[in-house]
Amino acid sequence: MCAYRMYAFGGMLCRVVSVLWPVLSIVSGFNLHAERPAVFRGPEGSYFGYSVDFYRPTPESSTLSVLVGAPKANTSQPGIIEGGAVYYCPYPLNPDPTKQPYSCTQIPFDNANNRMIKVNGTREPLEFKSHQWFGASVRTHKDKVVACAPLYHWRTVVNGEKDPVGTCYVAVQNFSAYAEYSPCRTNDPNPEGQGFCQAGFSVDFTKEGTLVVGGPGSFYWQGQVMTAGVAEILNGYSLKAVLRRVPGEKQTHAAADTHDDSYLGNTHTLQLIPMTTVAVINSTNLTFIMNFTGEQMASYFGYSVAVTDLNGDGYDDVLVGAPLYMERERESKPKEVGRVYLYLQHSPLTFSEPLLLTGTHTFGRFGTAIAPLGDLNQDGYNDVAVGCPFGGEDRSGLVLIYNGQRDLTARGLTLSQELYGAWASSSGLSGYGFTLRGDRDLDNNHYPDLIVGAFGKGEVSVARPVVSVEAEMILTPRILNPDDRSCLLTESDIMVTCLRVDICAKVSGVGIPDSVVLNAELQLDWLKGVRGGVKRVYFLDSHQPQHTGVLTLGHSRPHSCLNYTVYLRGEDEFRDKLTPISLALNYSLAPPSNLDLPPVLNRYSSTFLQEQAYILLDCGEDNECIPDLQLSASIDRTELVVGDDNLVMLTINAVNEGEGAYETELHTLLPPEADYIGVERRIEALSRLNCEYRMVNDSRLVVCDLGNPMVAGTEVSPTHTQTQKNTKKYTHSNPVSLSLSISARAQLDLRGVCHPSQVVLPFPHWEPKEKPVKEDDVGPQVTHIYELHNSGPSSIREAELQVGWPSRFRDEHLLYALEVLTVGPISCRSNTSLNPLGLQTSSVQDTPELLGFLRNSSSPHRYRRATNAAQPYSSKTLNCSNIICLRVLCVVGRLDRGQSAVVKIRSRLWAHTFLQRRNDPYLLNSTVSFRVTALPYRLQPSSLPQHTTSMGTLVLWGTPDVAFAIPLWVIILAILLGLLVLAMLTLAMWKCGFFDRARPPADDVSDREQLTSDQLADA
Repeated sequence: MCAYRMYAFGGMLCRVVSVLWPVLSIVSGFNLHAERPAVFRGPEGSYFGYSVDFYRPTPESSTLSVLVGAPKANTSQPGIIEGGAVYYCPYPLNPDPTKQPYSCTQIPFDNANNRMIKVNGTREPLEFKSHQWFGASVRTHKDKVVACAPLYHWRTVVNGEKDPVGTCYVAVQNFSAYAEYSPCRTNDPNPEGQGFCQAGFSVDFTKEGTLVVGGPGSFYWQGQVMTAGVAEILNGYSLKAVLRRVPGEKQTHAAADTHDDSYLGNTHTLQLIPMTTVAVINSTNLTFIMNFTGEQMASYFGYSVAVTDLNGDGYDDVLVGAPLYMERERESKPKEVGRVYLYLQHSPLTFSEPLLLTGTHTFGRFGTAIAPLGDLNQDGYNDVAVGCPFGGEDRSGLVLIYNGQRDLTARGLTLSQELYGAWASSSGLSGYGFTLRGDRDLDNNHYPDLIVGAFGKGEVSVARPVVSVEAEMILTPRILNPDDRSCLLTESDIMVTCLRVDICAKVSGVGIPDSVVLNAELQLDWLKGVRGGVKRVYFLDSHQPQHTGVLTLGHSRPHSCLNYTVYLRGEDEFRDKLTPISLALNYSLAPPSNLDLPPVLNRYSSTFLQEQAYILLDCGEDNECIPDLQLSASIDRTELVVGDDNLVMLTINAVNEGEGAYETELHTLLPPEADYIGVERRIEALSRLNCEYRMVNDSRLVVCDLGNPMVAGTEVSPTHTQTQKNTKKYTHSNPVSLSLSISARAQLDLRGVCHPSQVVLPFPHWEPKEKPVKEDDVGPQVTHIYELHNSGPSSIREAELQVGWPSRFRDEHLLYALEVLTVGPISCRSNTSLNPLGLQTSSVQDTPELLGFLRNSSSPHRYRRATNAAQPYSSKTLNCSNIICLRVLCVVGRLDRGQSAVVKIRSRLWAHTFLQRRNDPYLLNSTVSFRVTALPYRLQPSSLPQHTTSMGTLVLWGTPDVAFAIPLWVIILAILLGLLVLAMLTLAMWKCGFFDRARPPADDVSDREQLTSDQLADA
């Protein structure tokens, strides 16, 4: 099981790398420097970087180096294949650019071949060092180093079996002395004993320097923990002593078989029990003190464990990783994201319920490694790193940095930085973050550093100092008097009101450089810029609202100041005199030009500072105006009808009976259904208002300016058309509520036309056929058209229209219905089938009268109800009360104002029925009715429209045609007689002197001629 754990993470990859991240501080508050990494490289395919640690050669040494395990590396041991090795990687950088900057060398823990033993006279290996994974675990304590090979095998003395007992090597005095320590190489072999121990799968030192070795395979995988002093291991060590009991060694022993497969010793610092429990063991006598139990089986709870004080209360807290934890969004679809459990220790061995850190990358193995970092940012609280070796967008891995703080119970750990691998492995996933080691100062700059193991390459980053800044901004004066104009505006002769701004900063921090340069950006009236308003102050020299200055500070000059002069713009250039003038300072570190390790700002120190100035108002000594705004409103109607042209006049009267009201506005919120028309001024003596129509967050507003200020006693009375009232400004007027009732009302007209309005029988030269085949064989066409028209104002959602059609008298047909046609949102059906005899129908075009009716039906100004034809004499009326009627039921859809629905019934008059009853006039009446069932509104009227009417076709009788045969001679004789009578009349009139002309006397003619001559002479 333990061997599987190793190969599962490393067997598919050809190279492991180690990365060292020393601490830095940056503007966002985390301080691990990733911009200029140093790279450690190992042999290809050696898993270089599977384990890492810091190393200090001697307690007096001022420098640290890095130890890197490569469990599949080949060494100089004769006959050993991939025995594994540990590499020594010196630090700092090599200043010679022509040489390899980071070269690592193997540490000669073991140069010997397998020890041999004679078996039946034949020399055979006593141990097997090939593929032993030496370097799978590496730990240091001061000048002590231990490296282990958990897959080391040896041939037992009892039965000659080959058992994976594991072994470790310790080194002291800068690798000048070595000794092997294999606590499970005993006479208790096989799985029930220590034969599958795999000692060194995990290894660590106690704070006192005692070596602790984990062997998870002992006693049928119950596992065990062994402790021994390094001095005792070195004293009396001999290569020939294969079975050796170290003085003072302590071991846990086998428990009941119920604890099989517990894997005690699978990880270091604390001990792991069946992948769901972490045990705390007393290092003095190896007795169990308490357990931490996981919440999910197979989550690998306890795969990684770390101990550090994160909240600064003096008690160590415990972090436990479960990299295979599965989060269940739905019960049927869990996601493997990994989880870390934080147990806060409030008093000795008293822990809280765990705080949870859950990964966000599926299959990222969050929690594979956990490393205490010490106080990264020098804020007084320790920090921790968590590895997620297969997270990130390309699954190359990442490391998450969490900062400790005092109130962890309420706030939890703060994620301050994410480190990503800057490369990809050539043979698979890079596994960045698989191994972590921290809490050591590599470059002596008083900041702890972090080593990150990954597959592919190795990097080293040094720590950067954290700079804490204390800044202040002083305004003189804070209240600006627009009448106090003491400054001359540059390039003009205009005097303006001025304000002095002093910006001062002080820096502090551990290891900060002698010169720290801050860029200080000052923005004037910055809230106006954010909200799109007019800025009220500018810099006096540049006439701009912002300026960036430079502050140079450091150890020799920890405090520095800048000062500026700003001026208040003219009152005609802005309106807002009430809101404070906010001055905002943003500062940042200027990029250094000559520092290899530039400092960064403390994340938990604000880089933003704000101060406010005020404009002096005419509101008394306190500069606070207390207006008394009174508002009244009325409306010109009490009811609105849905669909009507509802013109609403809202009259508003606003009065200020207190102190001046600055930037006073009347806000009228329009409902979505209303359209704004305009503002009227009813009283000429009142001041004219300036109103503006706006869209604010999908709301429509009419904003009227009432004055800036609206002085005491001011009265304004705007009249809005189609508005509602709402005021909102710093001081609110009294609320006024107006209400309008809303109703729905629709008037529907039902009208119709018949064509022809009367039928005269009989028809010349036409007789009905006994067995008609076509519709023309039956009789003349009769068409009735009905129109349901909505005159409004409201719409209707649904209505029913019924037609009673005079179809039959007993077994005789009257109006034989052929088809029902519709126009508009209407559908019809009949209670019996149309054209039951299946007569051949012809496409008959509508007559001009019908076309005119249909055209007029679309016009709302030509409505007329159907009227029956004039009846000059009494007729027999046939309707649904005395004959059999065809029922046509129609469903009418939505009809808005001005829309219509039309039903057209085309039929043939069954002439044979009426020819049997000659000379009797008949009136064939069809009845039509409608009933509105619903309106498309939540508000329904108390009664819905309905109406019934009728229209008829009159059947009349005419005189039959008679053919007369008149002889020709009779015609000639009649003509001659007529001529004779004419001649006689003419003769009689002549005899009577009718044709004689009456002439005037001659004297009269002479006189007239003489008169004419005289008139001409006078002329």
